[in-house]
Amino acid sequence: MTILALTFAAHTQHAWEDYYITFRSSKNLVQGNGLVFTPGERVHTFTSPLGVLLPALASALAGARSDGAALWLFRIMSAVALGGAAAFVFVGLRRLRVGAVAPWIGAGALGLEAKVLDFSTNGMETGFLLLFLAYAFWALCAAETAPWRHLGAAWAGIMWTRPDGFIYIGLLAGGFGLFNSFGERRVHWRENLRLLLKAGLVCTLLYLPWFVWAWTYYGSPVPHTIVAKGSLNPARTLGGFLQTFALLPLRMWSGQTTVEGALMPTYYQPAGWPLLCLYSARGFGAIALLAWLWPRFPAPVRAASLTFHGAHAYLTYFPFYPFPWYFPATGILCAIVCGGVLGAAMQPGSNPRGLARLARYAGIALVAWLVLLETGLTLASAVQMRAKQRLVYSGNLEQIGRWLKQNAKPNDYAFMEPLGYIGYFSGLRTHDFPGLSSPRMVEVRKGGNGWGRILLELAPEWVVLRDPEAERIRAENPDLLTNLYRPVRDFDVRPQVAAARIPDHFMLNFDAHFTLYRRAIPTAPDHAIVNIYHPFGSEAPITVIDNVRVHIVHAPGTMSVRVPEDALEAEIRFGFVSDAYAKEPKTDGATFRVFWADGAMVKELASRTLDPVNRPGDRGLQTFKLPLPASTSGRPRLLLNTRQGQTMTKDWTGWSSPVYR
Repeated sequence: MTILALTFAAHTQHAWEDYYITFRSSKNLVQGNGLVFTPGERVHTFTSPLGVLLPALASALAGARSDGAALWLFRIMSAVALGGAAAFVFVGLRRLRVGAVAPWIGAGALGLEAKVLDFSTNGMETGFLLLFLAYAFWALCAAETAPWRHLGAAWAGIMWTRPDGFIYIGLLAGGFGLFNSFGERRVHWRENLRLLLKAGLVCTLLYLPWFVWAWTYYGSPVPHTIVAKGSLNPARTLGGFLQTFALLPLRMWSGQTTVEGALMPTYYQPAGWPLLCLYSARGFGAIALLAWLWPRFPAPVRAASLTFHGAHAYLTYFPFYPFPWYFPATGILCAIVCGGVLGAAMQPGSNPRGLARLARYAGIALVAWLVLLETGLTLASAVQMRAKQRLVYSGNLEQIGRWLKQNAKPNDYAFMEPLGYIGYFSGLRTHDFPGLSSPRMVEVRKGGNGWGRILLELAPEWVVLRDPEAERIRAENPDLLTNLYRPVRDFDVRPQVAAARIPDHFMLNFDAHFTLYRRAIPTAPDHAIVNIYHPFGSEAPITVIDNVRVHIVHAPGTMSVRVPEDALEAEIRFGFVSDAYAKEPKTDGATFRVFWADGAMVKELASRTLDPVNRPGDRGLQTFKLPLPASTSGRPRLLLNTRQGQTMTKDWTGWSSPVYR
């Protein structure tokens, strides 16, 4: 199994996007900057503790400059872990005596699945997750001495690998206890409960050090990646999950569930894979989904089936999108259940001879088709991933990152959705969507997920966009990508992708073309704003007037901003949005005033009344250039105040953040 996985990796050279998100933190740890994505910012930008610590170990062993060697060391670790997972599945099924061929079916189905081979060697933590899931299965059916110790260690390994592993732990434990207590081979419920409680105590003791350290270091044990992705979800309820669980066997045939994802290739959903493959995957998924209902199967197999069912109800209902790295965990459960069910069908039983023979023939046919299906999909996926790595990851995303490394300033911010390669190879500060590396992004998104508004709020120096993303921004704000930002370079490998001989072009086309934009107009940092007040609250929407980013503060209103101690002059832009004087009802004007606040002293520095309806010269943005007094308190502020005319009608006035000199 290990050799097979490494062969897949050697052929494809595939390194997943998320590996480089995590590896940036791993490398910072090795270089003494802490376990952080950006030095000085303690943000929990990775999901898996083992997934970040083992690459850090690999980087330390390989040398800080040998990123390729570090990746291969981690691949070898992961491939060995996958081999251990296959061994646990094999031994566990053999111990259950569900047929002489059942162990071979289970281990073989695991080792032939494309995503299992890929995600166990492309830099993700998958190999270790599968190892600990298989270890837990083995502990439930084959451990003879203190099985609770093995089970607790396996559960702790699952948690060290993925913090959402408690879902699999809970389902496995609940299924094992239930089916042992009420199945054919009954074990008293008190004995089962003691086993599970002792295992839970071992798990807690082994996982607690990381939990406490993460809470102390980052301020929360919950990875920021989960916070960012979770904020994309609509409200979910327990009732909705239970309904999904109950209806899953019916809905799976209509494509409304994730069940087929256990066997289908990466990002199969929008791709054009043959329907025969899709329905075959659903068929084997149905076996794994429903086997827990059959009382004659051993409790560990039924528990694996129940966990498969519950996990796919979770993946169907809770995540805003079922990403492919979730599926290998259900793939190993499918392999275990199919091994147990098909192995049992192929062994002689107490049924009449004709039925036993029919079951054996059906089992042989299904096993043969499973091997053929998985082998074909794995070979096709190997071709796909090799092309994606060469053309898209190394040939496009990495090149964007390297170009930014050479042309951007070290403290510049870059905005993009695909964070991994661009973030790692650029080394820049990042505002990714939905905010895996950026708490500020998550905070801004509370006002809505419109990318045009987000760009106005964050004002990064660089923006990397796919064509559909750019069109979405233009639909929100037509001037944003022509005035505030200007295109500087295209990164386009679409001709190479079109010429590639691959099973499906969708996954490559998605990242084949990006346009890199640079901010054309300087903006002052919004973090200098102390507070905002106007009659409608403390929110100040951001828009663009005359290509300048401004805060809209309704008159009468005030925006208070900090002033650097060494500032000698401030330049401030102000004015009305065009709707205030171009559409009925119209404003009757407002007075714009700037005050110097230094300790208890408040002094007016400038004042001007604008009447854009009657004086065309007052339309658009105006400018104050003001010399600043010397500060006596060390904490000076500017108060940007607007006072309405005779009415407050349409008095939405705009203030830019000051630029200091």
